[in-house]
Amino acid sequence: MSDKDKDLKGNDDKLSLYSSLFFKIMFNNAKATSIVIMDTEGVIIDVNEAFIRTFGYSKEDLIDKNFSILFIEKDRNNAVPQKELSRTIRTGSSLDNNYILHKNGSQLWVHGENIYTKDDKNRTFLIKLIQDITEQKVLEHELQQRNSDLKKIINDRNNFVYTVSHDLITPINSIEGLIKYLESVISDSSESKFFIGKIYHLIASFRNKIRELSSIAREQETEKIQVDDINIDELYEEVLTDFKDDIEKIKIEFIKNFNDAPIIRFSKKNLRSILTNLLSNAIKYRSPDKNSAVHITTKKMEGAYILLKIRDNGIGIPKEVQEHIFQMYKRGHHHVEGSGMGMAIIKRIVENEGGKVELESTPGEGTTVKVYFPI
Repeated sequence: MSDKDKDLKGNDDKLSLYSSLFFKIMFNNAKATSIVIMDTEGVIIDVNEAFIRTFGYSKEDLIDKNFSILFIEKDRNNAVPQKELSRTIRTGSSLDNNYILHKNGSQLWVHGENIYTKDDKNRTFLIKLIQDITEQKVLEHELQQRNSDLKKIINDRNNFVYTVSHDLITPINSIEGLIKYLESVISDSSESKFFIGKIYHLIASFRNKIRELSSIAREQETEKIQVDDINIDELYEEVLTDFKDDIEKIKIEFIKNFNDAPIIRFSKKNLRSILTNLLSNAIKYRSPDKNSAVHITTKKMEGAYILLKIRDNGIGIPKEVQEHIFQMYKRGHHHVEGSGMGMAIIKRIVENEGGKVELESTPGEGTTVKVYFPI
């Protein structure tokens, strides 16, 4: 035998010795990993102390017994242990997640890794490494249950909102009918007209509040929303017609540029709601001291977003209000009508689809809202 061959044989012996020592150290000292050694028939040869601590058996309880005794009855009836053995021998290793019975009869959910190997005398056997993940499984189940409960709460809440909205609309319509009748029979004085006008205004305001509440419930639905490729210019022009009467009464200029990103893939209904709210805010909170201008643009951003930006030169939002502007019923100003829900709705719509919303504002100079739509 050459010196080189002797060196190689010496290295193999050292490697074999090292592997054996390494396995013995791991087998004897592992704290969180339970180890079971079996023959190819699944008969248990040995278990380590971590297995004993975790599952409560003694070595005498298990050695020379088939490892199938550790499985729950359902898995034994479905031949899970046998399938696990054959899969490991066929492929060399396998992974599994299943219950293992504690000696006291309780069931522990475990992650197992099975390894088919040979020792230095060419004897075949299997090593089963087991991690107890019962706590993780319990937490996962609790999370699923909470999600299920939350969905039920949301559905119940939505049904309540829809029902209340419907029930309130009917008496409002009746009140409006009675006011119209009174208008036809009472005196035609300016004072009567003034108060009747006020009542009509309050009825309209009440009806709008109900519609807003119903809208919030719809926006919070958990069902999957259909998305389409939306031509932002076309939708913008449609939305702008809704403000035709307001625009005709005031001096305000709209400047648009959608050349960089003419298409946004999103729910058309939700994108319309976003545009309506943002344009409405730009109109309502314009400055009385200068000609109003609103710039609306889209841009492809590096990464995975399309940016929709609306910038106005209105009265702006006070600094102390800006950090709360996306909360329900938080408003920057109270001199014009509003519910304080528009920005909260926008944030919820966009974030539910993986986007984000940012706001920058300087009192007396204007406000910029940036909506990032995921591509």
